[in-house]
Amino acid sequence: MEIQTKEMSGEKRRNTFLTVKETLNNTLKHSKATLVNIQISLKGTLQITIHDNGTGIQMEKLRPFRIGLRNMKKRIENIGGIYEITNNEGTRTYLDIPLCGRF
Repeated sequence: MEIQTKEMSGEKRRNTFLTVKETLNNTLKHSKATLVNIQISLKGTLQITIHDNGTGIQMEKLRPFRIGLRNMKKRIENIGGIYEITNNEGTRTYLDIPLCGRF
């Protein structure tokens, strides 16, 4: 399998790294998961899916003053990407980050 070489700005690298790191940290702290699956693909954009088999995020039960999820979403949107988090037989986090353009 050949992995394509793609350029990515420092801001994109930093924001992507921090978001993935925080997602994995949250998984360890809160999910009670025994398995975490990380998928990375390049299809015009960098797509990262992190899916655990834990209890699943319950958005309606999150304390309103918690800003971590909001910060991750903002961080990815600031580089022109998409951030989604859903409860789907565990928690599923999806990042879609453009690799070219002004960001």
